[in-house]
Amino acid sequence: MTEEKRSDQETEPARARILQAAAQLFADEGYRLASVRRICEAARVNVAMVNYYFHSKEELHLAAFDYARELARASAADVAAASARAQLPPVEQLRLAIEALVSDMLRSGPASLFSRLVARELIEPTAAMHKLAERNVRPQHALFTGLIRGVVGPAMPDDVVQKCVFSVIGQAVFYARSRIVHELVAPEITYDEAGLGSIARHVAQFSLAALEGMRRQYAVQADA
Repeated sequence: MTEEKRSDQETEPARARILQAAAQLFADEGYRLASVRRICEAARVNVAMVNYYFHSKEELHLAAFDYARELARASAADVAAASARAQLPPVEQLRLAIEALVSDMLRSGPASLFSRLVARELIEPTAAMHKLAERNVRPQHALFTGLIRGVVGPAMPDDVVQKCVFSVIGQAVFYARSRIVHELVAPEITYDEAGLGSIARHVAQFSLAALEGMRRQYAVQADA
């Protein structure tokens, strides 16, 4: 760390430095590997400061989610709300929301921390899962349930809609957590800004094509 960066970091309030370090380590390494001691070393504070501000590692974990959510630039929920206000067709609303979800999960930097934390929690659930689900996971799940239902229509059974939600979100999680594998087996897939945009558009296009096929299938069955 350069002297300039160290000086900038040390002028930040201790609580903010702890949250920044915790969100980064929890997203990169998961709850179990990101020890309080390592978080404090990254934040340049002593361990007692975590106890003072957050009382426990679990509470720090929850606070890191709230902190990361505030840093997010344009979440899928924000994009969906804007497209709904603009009265875009359901297919376009879902497309934009999927692209936002994928982009958020794959980008590096502070704006992506929230989506990366959610992806990590889905893969490696912690004791805080129930609280995190109520605060963060359930709202996103409800968002995509509503968007997908708006695209496929009323004929598709609820349990199939839920599987579609998992399939869409699962693609984003897969790309986010399997990057090192992709770089080995498919180096032509890049993760620069252009590459991330291409992946986001592909996931949206792939998902919408599948949903349209399923919509037709269940519409035919309903008319039979």
